[in-house]
Amino acid sequence: MISRQTSRFLILTAFVFLVVLSFDGTVTSSAPRVPTAPTNLTVGAVTETTIALSWSSSKHNRPFSYRVRMTNHTNSQYNTVITVASSQTSYLARFLPMNSNYSISVSAVDERGNSSASSNTVTVRTLADETPPSTPVLETLVLGPSQVRLSWNNSTDNIPLNCCSYLFFMNGVRITQHINWAAAPAGHNAIVIRHLAPGSTNTFRVDAIDYQLNTASSNPSTATTETSTDTVAPSVPTNVRLLRDNGCAEVWLGWTQSIDDVDPQFAIEYEIYVNGVLSPLAVSAGVSEDFVYGTGFPDNTFTVKAVDRSGNTSAASAPLFVQLWPC
Repeated sequence: MISRQTSRFLILTAFVFLVVLSFDGTVTSSAPRVPTAPTNLTVGAVTETTIALSWSSSKHNRPFSYRVRMTNHTNSQYNTVITVASSQTSYLARFLPMNSNYSISVSAVDERGNSSASSNTVTVRTLADETPPSTPVLETLVLGPSQVRLSWNNSTDNIPLNCCSYLFFMNGVRITQHINWAAAPAGHNAIVIRHLAPGSTNTFRVDAIDYQLNTASSNPSTATTETSTDTVAPSVPTNVRLLRDNGCAEVWLGWTQSIDDVDPQFAIEYEIYVNGVLSPLAVSAGVSEDFVYGTGFPDNTFTVKAVDRSGNTSAASAPLFVQLWPC
């Protein structure tokens, strides 16, 4: 027979054995319940949009991964937590906002959601972008008595997706009116400057601007337009009418083409004015219809003017009143 003392010993032994069994049946009396904390979190190279991080590894008897917690002190919308495999002890944070303060820490989380304590916290600021885009190389081409074509190569920037818009200058003064974007070879841009005085000499410049407003100015390029003795404007366009309403304030207008005492009809351009303002869309020549956006909701007034090659401009057509609605 088993004595009472022996029975107690066996029961106690069985209890201790059950206690040291893990959930999956392995003996884990010395195993940590959570991963150890990562240590020695260090910042490496920092650029305008990236931060390099490294740390000393955690230890655990179960599979785990790291959580890199990045807190942006400039804009909380950029706060994020990134999961990194346990085989890695480094991470390159990319696509970050420029000139922003961050606090960063790392923890380890096992497959059951048990989390270690956080590592040390590091603070770092992404760099401000102070590098201008590459310099555009400008060329000019005279198209007639009143127009010059500007062409230049695309500018590039040190920051991806950060470039570029362009500003245009004539004789040192920015120009914003009578500019038509034109077709250009791949890797280049082109515009046509209209309504220049016949026989005039003008110096042009193009500025490339990235989204942080760093600016690179092109070389100056000078062009002299052809002379002209034509001072008579084309006839006024007539029968201005609505051809199609595409919805969302997008319409096609039609008109009877003008005639000129010097230029053929295919050379006459037509400017569309919306509520008294010249449409920013390209001006077409030799057409009897064109596309335009309404700007008033619901009331819009459209007029059309004809322009010959010397820049002589007709009076405005009779107004067309159209009610349009945005999407």
